[in-house]
Amino acid sequence: MEITTLENEYNIAKKTTSFAQHQKFIKLLLSSNEHEIVNHHFSLIKNRDNWNLYLRVRAAFKKRGSIAEKFLIDRIKNETDPNLQADALHLLGELNSKEAIPISRDFIKRRDPEHREKACYVLGWLGTEDDIDILGDRLLNDPDADIRATAATALDQVRLRLPKTKRQLLINLRQALEKETDEEVTAWIIITIQYIMEKKFGLKENIEEAEWTGDVDRAKKRALRALEGIT
Repeated sequence: MEITTLENEYNIAKKTTSFAQHQKFIKLLLSSNEHEIVNHHFSLIKNRDNWNLYLRVRAAFKKRGSIAEKFLIDRIKNETDPNLQADALHLLGELNSKEAIPISRDFIKRRDPEHREKACYVLGWLGTEDDIDILGDRLLNDPDADIRATAATALDQVRLRLPKTKRQLLINLRQALEKETDEEVTAWIIITIQYIMEKKFGLKENIEEAEWTGDVDRAKKRALRALEGIT
């Protein structure tokens, strides 16, 4: 397949939000696993002007399976665009690649917030018990409120996979709840604690909209009382 053919079809697809038109392009894009085509596919993820198309093109990359995994592992080492590096790590995590774990442990310490945020996601999905305190450190100390919130929800992902780590998770969440001043982050910490302790402190999550409702101050007091004695 010629790259020019893909470029022409992509230019048509990016002018619309039509699911059918986007899928037509993606079907053509996935019709070949030649390295040049795979490389071109990944390069398209850089363009976020058409958000729906961006998400669909990125999601389609996972359909390449083991070819995608190998490509992403190699690409992360040499990619200079931090957003593409972050997307590559995110995709590796969604592919359940074990290689994503050590990469995430490196990315979570980096200056770029995209790197740290994607690393939180992946360690939540795939990390081990050793990664709980790494996520806890981001929850407690990251200067970016969005990343602190992501770290909180990542600890909930750990809870789903490693239920025996409940105590360690709650210790990290309690320390963060005592210190946190941002209402949004505080809410996600409390919601995570509610799931782990299987108790209700007054906040309710709308999973589809990634939103919450309730009295945060009141819920925080109730959560802290429930966490007394957990050390």
